[in-house]
Formats: sequence, C-alpha cells, structure tokens
Amino acid sequence: MISTNIKNTDHLFKALKIDKNFLKASQKKFLKKNGYLLFKPTKSLKSKIKQLNTISQKLIDREKDKGGWEGKERHYKKGKNFENGANRLGNLINKNKNFSDLILLPEILCSAKEVIQDDIKVGGVDLRSPLKGKGFQRLHIDWLPRKKKSQKFVGVVCFVFLDQANKYNGPLRVVPGSHKETGWPDEKINVYKIHKKEKKIFAKAGSICVMNLNLWHGGSNNISGKPRKAILIDIRRRDQPQLLNFKKYISNKNKKLLSENHKYLLSIRKIDKNQKNDSFGPGDAYRKDLKKRSKNG
Repeated sequence: MISTNIKNTDHLFKALKIDKNFLKASQKKFLKKNGYLLFKPTKSLKSKIKQLNTISQKLIDREKDKGGWEGKERHYKKGKNFENGANRLGNLINKNKNFSDLILLPEILCSAKEVIQDDIKVGGVDLRSPLKGKGFQRLHIDWLPRKKKSQKFVGVVCFVFLDQANKYNGPLRVVPGSHKETGWPDEKINVYKIHKKEKKIFAKAGSICVMNLNLWHGGSNNISGKPRKAILIDIRRRDQPQLLNFKKYISNKNKKLLSENHKYLLSIRKIDKNQKNDSFGPGDAYRKDLKKRSKNG
C-alpha cells in the first residue's frame, strides 16, 4: 500500500489498487438520486470494529467535555460540551494509529470520487455518539448551500458505525433527494419538525453510510441510552479548506508514521497548500446568513 509521489486522486487509486469499477451502476444511481449510500460490513472492517470501539470509549472517558473542540479551542469553556446532547471527539488521526486506515477504504474513496468528480482530500475525522434522552438535531447540511442546481457538489461525510444503529439509540435521519435543493434547509422547511420523507438509517456495526454534504440530515434522540458511536470522515474537493487543518493538528511524530497515501489524502505534505484557518465548516456562514435574514424580516 505504500507509495510515493502521489500526483492526483487517480494516481492514489492505482497505488491502493482500487478498481475504478468498485461501485456498481445501481449504487452510483442510488447515490446520485438519494444523496446517500449504505454499505454492509465487510469481514476486514468487522474484525477491527471492536478495537476501534474500545479505543474510542477510552478517548471519550479521558477527554470528557474537551472532546471535539480541535480547531475551535477559543470557544471552549470548562463544563461546556462541543455538542449538547452527544459525546464528541475530534482529530482522531492524531490520537491513535488504528483510525488512519479508515480513510483508505474503497467504499469511502470511490463514493467520494463519484460525488465530487474531482481530486479529493480528507477534511476531518471525528466521532459522535448521542447521549441517553438526547441527540436530536435540526435538519441541516454540512456544507455551504448551492445557489443553483447546476452547481457541482463539493464533498461527502462518511459514517463508520462502531455500534449497531437502531430506532432506539439515536439513528441518523436523512431526507432522500434533498441534496438537490438550493439554499439553506430552513429557507424551505421547519427544520425542527420530522420531515414527511425522512428516513432513519439502521445499520450493523461496521456498516458505512456515505452522505452528500448537501443532504438534509440530523440526529435523533437516543431513547435506550445504549451507545451509537460513529466515526465521521469528511471528504471534500481538494481545492477546498479542511474542516480541521491537519498540517497543524497532526504532530510531526505521527506524520512520520503515515504512508504517502495517507499524507496525500490528509494534505500534509510540504507541497500541499497551507491553510490559514484552523478549521472551516458551514456554521459561521449559516449564522451570518440567518442574522441577515432576520434583519430583513
């Protein structure tokens, strides 16, 4: 798997020996139409899930309310969780080497390339686990809204489920086909109400759900209190800023442990463009737009 001088994403696929026809025509059609795609657990990934789950829980127990604040440390206050109602972790690549190979999974890379249709990189590798009686999120998108329907899509977020996701432990909710919409979701719907077309994603541990960043989605309440941990891998077009600036947030020691394939995807090589901001997501833009709309009545 180790290669050198990765020039572009096609070159990366060759280095990883990923078949360009890995996705079936039916899978490509479903992803394009619905904005998401669910993969069943593979034997290879299933064998690693228990270990990843144990490592994740230890990190949650250790970091507590500090979990997930990487890139946004200036907003952290003691006792304040990154997300009210869920355990969060950020920058997993820098915390344990066992997370790093997840970004090389063909299910993730091929789906991302299919949506983005351009060279790609990893934007973030985080974790979310809704707490008992909590976890509900308004319907939202994970990227800036498109202004017109001809505008190309920028990325995907991939959920690697470490626990079984069922109707009782806070499953992911998606609105199939909503990625084709323009504008913010709350310009079209009441984002706090259950959408009549929404679908809950039920999946076994080791499953992967790839979702267009512009798909309307949200978390649901964890009724049972049983864990529903999922690693969130953000993949975006290579010319876009990262959710977390990996050049800054991955230690030099850990960078040396990564293959050239990892380094290309994480955009941490010397030849990769430096990013000014520690993090970049749609949140600030949404709040700015919401304030503007409020002023205009």
